[in-house]
Amino acid sequence: MQHSSGPHERPGTTEFHAIDAHDLRPGQRLLLPDGKDSAEVLEVDTVLDDYGQPALYFAVLDNHTNLRVAHGTRVRAARGNAVRPADLLFAGPAASAGASAAEAEAPDAEVTAPADEAGAPAVAPPTVETVPAAPLRGPSDIALDTGEVVHVPGAASARPERANASILARLPAPEDKPEDLMRAIDAAHPGRHAVHELAARLARGVNVKSGACLADLRALAYELYIGQRDAEGALKVADLLAVLPYDGNPARWASIESALGLAAHLAREAGQEDRAAAYGELLRTPEDAETDPFRARMAQRVRQRALNEPNLYDKEITRAVSAKDHAEERGWRMLRLGSLLHLRAHGGSTAFEQDELDRRIEVELDAVRA
Repeated sequence: MQHSSGPHERPGTTEFHAIDAHDLRPGQRLLLPDGKDSAEVLEVDTVLDDYGQPALYFAVLDNHTNLRVAHGTRVRAARGNAVRPADLLFAGPAASAGASAAEAEAPDAEVTAPADEAGAPAVAPPTVETVPAAPLRGPSDIALDTGEVVHVPGAASARPERANASILARLPAPEDKPEDLMRAIDAAHPGRHAVHELAARLARGVNVKSGACLADLRALAYELYIGQRDAEGALKVADLLAVLPYDGNPARWASIESALGLAAHLAREAGQEDRAAAYGELLRTPEDAETDPFRARMAQRVRQRALNEPNLYDKEITRAVSAKDHAEERGWRMLRLGSLLHLRAHGGSTAFEQDELDRRIEVELDAVRA
């Protein structure tokens, strides 16, 4: 069984059900749009349209992100107070799959009109003119039900393909192509199924625009360090994620964020403090990405709460130990390790000093490797 960890994964399963967006409440645990991870709702704010009716909901989550949910959308929430999400799909308004499939299967060749009984060709159907795309939405002000006015910027500009260049200059340049690195890692760990499965899949092509590919890279980095004690290989894999920018997608960022926490730890172990600090700066880049003042304040408040009151899964680990469920215990400890690595790389927590975080990280490493 393969084990990996990111700060927002959850082992085990629970039952989820669909709820309307207007039923979102603090304390609920939602499946994120990627259908794999979940997060707890801390706060919910409602955006009204020009007619005074709910149009959009901002759900502030405990994974340092805000989720936008349109009024009328149905989302998946855990039943009761369960804390373990199943890998269910985010239930939003579905696209017309049938129409999309028909368009995909339609041939690209020119269609010839059939001839009538007299042999004369039928009249060709009129050409459908292309409708120009609607102009990009401009900035506007919207009122929350709290009475606060929020300025919404216009259409988002294109995201950069790489993170901050000045920070990246402090990291070593990659020596190999990603696919070559995957093949080299696979060859260096013969007979290791967990490594082979991930490395072989990634060797076929590393697509950094794919959330699943990023999750595989993160899982491989953790497996190399924790399962195989290959810190050098783990850092090379983590570096493939470290150069990627924050693009506003919580699911994609979860993989990058988790890899940055691990990379900072590995750099510190190697005595490369400036390199570790660079990973920490990259980890904090989303904090300056929000241009809307209201959402930026909400995100900062949630972020500081998560730093000062981190979830280290004490109850879940204690329950697994009592039940003598070693696999379940390891899964929760991997989550605790991911949280500790994040806290250490990010900094700014009032709950733990750096030395205490280092001690706890070593304890969890020994536990998950046992």
